Amino acid sequence: MTLHSPHPHSWFNDSEWTHALGLTPIPAGGSLVIGSVKGVPAWHTPPWALEAGWPENIDIDTWRSALEEASIGLVACDLPAAMECDWGAPWHVQQRHTRWLTCDDSGQFPPLPKHRAKQARKALSKGITIENTSEVNKLVNLHQMARDRKSIPSDAQALERLFKWMVQSPHQTSYIARDGDGVPAASATFLHNAGRTVYAFGGQKRSSVSGLATVLLIEQGIRDAAAIGNRIFDFGGSSDPGVDRFYAEFGAEKVPRQRAVRMAWWARPWLRLMRPDLF
Repeated sequence: MTLHSPHPHSWFNDSEWTHALGLTPIPAGGSLVIGSVKGVPAWHTPPWALEAGWPENIDIDTWRSALEEASIGLVACDLPAAMECDWGAPWHVQQRHTRWLTCDDSGQFPPLPKHRAKQARKALSKGITIENTSEVNKLVNLHQMARDRKSIPSDAQALERLFKWMVQSPHQTSYIARDGDGVPAASATFLHNAGRTVYAFGGQKRSSVSGLATVLLIEQGIRDAAAIGNRIFDFGGSSDPGVDRFYAEFGAEKVPRQRAVRMAWWARPWLRLMRPDLF
């Protein structure tokens, strides 16, 4: 399999992410984009990005002040994992988390726990194989299947544009896992930031082997992180308790990931009704 390299900075602060989605960056700089949330004009983290970045050579307090001065109904900024945020009023800081697997001083990640290692062996015994891929349609279709199964809205056309850009980059690895009959069962895209590999996109066609296929893909992602010298494998986090438990069972430790939210007074009643998750 092809050995790739880390992004020089961060995938999520790359202007091409915004460009690929056809969105407009905010005038204050950084990776937030101009959009709307349930009809409320908003500056927010780009779709599918796990975190936002602020402009280079500007400290975060200066950038925060620019966000506070904006005449906008909503600002929702997902801050980098492990960053401590003490923003006070007019901000509301939501507490979330992701999970990290961290390598030791020699650069080795811990081995898979026994039950996960057993599942990986079982996947191989059932003929599951994984292959590096740049087939956008398969990656998008498998991801959309997982989203549809959980009734999570997702713009397939926008995701396709994003993947078309992503798969051309040397700073990612994307895989398809096939079952013993050669049918795609699961997919995974790992984004290699500087020092941290992120399990950013996954997908499944629900079957008796899709869970085993996902374990095999994650094992490969951890190997990729080690091979390029990244010291952190980031599972990306999930608000689904079942998925979070699944990640925890790889031995991944909980790491805070915060969202800073600022709402105009006139937007609060509507957003409380339509987007209670922002409160």
